[in-house]
Amino acid sequence: MTPNRRKIHRVLLIPALILAGCAPSKPPNVGLGDAAKALDAARAAGAPTYAPMELRNAEDRLSQARASMDRRDYDEARGLVEESQVDSELAAVKARVGKAREKVDQRTRENAQLRSELSSGAPVAQPEAQP
Repeated sequence: MTPNRRKIHRVLLIPALILAGCAPSKPPNVGLGDAAKALDAARAAGAPTYAPMELRNAEDRLSQARASMDRRDYDEARGLVEESQVDSELAAVKARVGKAREKVDQRTRENAQLRSELSSGAPVAQPEAQP
């Protein structure tokens, strides 16, 4: 290679490397999509009724995580995403427990009514079939 060709390569290579270093890079995946899915699952499980505080915490953390991503504070965003997912899971579990308690209470009332009817000698009504 001639000395002039080396100079030309340097002149072309150095600016190309500088431009490549300045190019915007894709932000890291901190799990915003997964946290949003966990939040949707909690809503579908009944969290607005049975665990509104936990659901609200999850929504707040996810909103804060998005704001951190906008500020390019990826470490903070990752932590907030994890907190949002945990709050969403807690809300979903509390919703399932709340629904189960309602069913138990309903069955308890039905059993008490049947016992009352049996002890009074009245005809026993057939309980409705549950899906």
